[in-house]
Amino acid sequence: MNQPALDMRDITVRFGGILALNQVSLSLRPGSVHALIGPNGAGKTTLVSVLSGERRPDGGSVVMNGRNIDGLNALRRARLGLTRTYQLTALFPRMTVRENLLLSLVACDRPGLGIADFFRWRDFDRHATEVDDFLERFALRDKAAVHPALLSHGDRRRLEIAMALASGPKILLLDEPLAGLSLADAEALVKMIETTIKGRIPILLIEHDMDAVFYLSDEITVMVNGTVLASGSPAMIKASAEVQAAYLSEEDDF
Repeated sequence: MNQPALDMRDITVRFGGILALNQVSLSLRPGSVHALIGPNGAGKTTLVSVLSGERRPDGGSVVMNGRNIDGLNALRRARLGLTRTYQLTALFPRMTVRENLLLSLVACDRPGLGIADFFRWRDFDRHATEVDDFLERFALRDKAAVHPALLSHGDRRRLEIAMALASGPKILLLDEPLAGLSLADAEALVKMIETTIKGRIPILLIEHDMDAVFYLSDEITVMVNGTVLASGSPAMIKASAEVQAAYLSEEDDF
């Protein structure tokens, strides 16, 4: 049996007297999409912050591809291939779409290169074919010379995910990739994730759109009040009376 790409065990986080995460465990299999769902305040973002190295837990361990990474900060985890996107797009506003993609590709090759060095270096030819491939795959070819501020929200989200892939991730953390998208843009992005990423790179998906979650996911973990309520296949989660009562009624807002 293959070892998990990611194994989080008994993660505990306290904010003063508040127990934000209480011995939360989650495993991500190679090539799979594992969704993390639950209402606001369930602890999803805190758990992802622990995983990405932005927050140190009070207890528990994180193992990535067989390596314990508890002592590594966010930068060192990123260099190991743990790549995160955020609810709000994080792009370089003074650089064009092409330059944003080029920066991710260069950073993958030369992780010590700073932004100032990049602007002096700018070896477009070396990665031209790869940049063109990403522009084509993510429907951004006609936006290559545009700055992010002039892009639609859907285009910015596609660019952010394209940049994440260009950085050569071993694990991809997608934090609400559909947030703020129109129905058409959301459907297009779900299809893009399915055809471009799923099966190639393991994904931990945090998302409120339940249609997208059940369509994309191989496994789902449901959190409530800092604990795991249920974890299993989409069919198991749909069939769970406990989950149905807590989250999947029409009235509930994820």
